[in-house]
Amino acid sequence: LGLLCGPLIGGLSFERLGRVRTFRLAAAILGANALGMVGLMGLGSGEGEAEMVSLQHTKESGLDGRKGAVTTTTTTATNAKERSVRSLLENTKALLANRDILAVSLATLTIHAAVGVIKPISQVVLDEEFGVTMVNRSFIISIATVAYFLTTPIAGYWCDANYGTDDETSRLSRRSNLVAWSLLLMFGSCGFFGLRYWIGIWAFYISVGLLGVALGLFKCSSSSLLADLVDRHRARKRNDGVVESEGDGAYSMVYALADVSDSLGLIVGPIAGLYLSQLYGPSVGVIAIGSLSLV
Repeated sequence: LGLLCGPLIGGLSFERLGRVRTFRLAAAILGANALGMVGLMGLGSGEGEAEMVSLQHTKESGLDGRKGAVTTTTTTATNAKERSVRSLLENTKALLANRDILAVSLATLTIHAAVGVIKPISQVVLDEEFGVTMVNRSFIISIATVAYFLTTPIAGYWCDANYGTDDETSRLSRRSNLVAWSLLLMFGSCGFFGLRYWIGIWAFYISVGLLGVALGLFKCSSSSLLADLVDRHRARKRNDGVVESEGDGAYSMVYALADVSDSLGLIVGPIAGLYLSQLYGPSVGVIAIGSLSLV
């Protein structure tokens, strides 16, 4: 949401405040966010300190006649921690070797690579080819925001349709199809970007609208699909007789991989797309990155 709302807020701020004040405002927002996160970390650390004090008190009490019990408890906790670490490492390797999870992560990278290349190039195209002002550019980009808002609840409903009554196969199939549709829509967004020479600025309106729809559809469906894939991964391990603990880190590892793919797409997409745009033109750069959605 921040990725899509940024151009609108930035364009309006640029028009009202100017370039320097806009970036100062952005720096102030980031600083306030950092302070808030530090404050939240401080609240969390208070509980940890209380637990450490309690543990230290228990150890000191153990020195007064219960040293053996404390030693046994410490040894048990250490062994449990070692088993948890080994389980986490083994589970991480198994998840990274899962082709379905890697496919969703690759789709995440592709989607955000296309978003990352359309955003900066669109500003240049709207200015140089259509002479659109900064504020009007912000409103055009906000079409993607509106499309995202409208698509997200619908996509969520589709993902959870017949939940509890359908089987695992049909649920995975439905959510996989939604991910596939989001990739096709993102390719369509990049394709309409290249059609602006023949259709005019309306092609650009359609392009940013499809971008918002594709991103909203993908966000809902991919998150649900990853959870389903983790559940299936765990079920297969149980069928093989492997006993897992609840703290094996499967969900956190999968979503961390998705976040890494998200960030990597926003880094690689603009670099590769802008490089191709400088050599062959903006349309080639955008369509080339968008074509990865068809792979």
